[in-house]
Amino acid sequence: REIDFYLCNKENDYKCEVKLMGKGNPESADAVIARDSKVFVADKLSDTNKAQLDSLKIGWVELRNTNGYKRFKTVLDMLKIPYTDYSGTNITTDLDLIFQTIFV
Repeated sequence: REIDFYLCNKENDYKCEVKLMGKGNPESADAVIARDSKVFVADKLSDTNKAQLDSLKIGWVELRNTNGYKRFKTVLDMLKIPYTDYSGTNITTDLDLIFQTIFV
């Protein structure tokens, strides 16, 4: 199976796994570990999954959590990947502009 995304800084490319399957599934975290991914983006993670990922120094983002997407900053900081903080007031309406900026 292929890796979903790579996050890159000047020195490294980091494997990023995305699982949007609903409730926390312990097998999903196992797949991330088996593929040696450094980042895991999931719809929902159990507390056990989070603790396991933290102990392995795998960055994670739980999207179903209120403002969970904001944890992506923590992951980027951990990997020393530069970014610009979002300073708008409505991310939903700003997504088109954000994507135009990212994917030029």
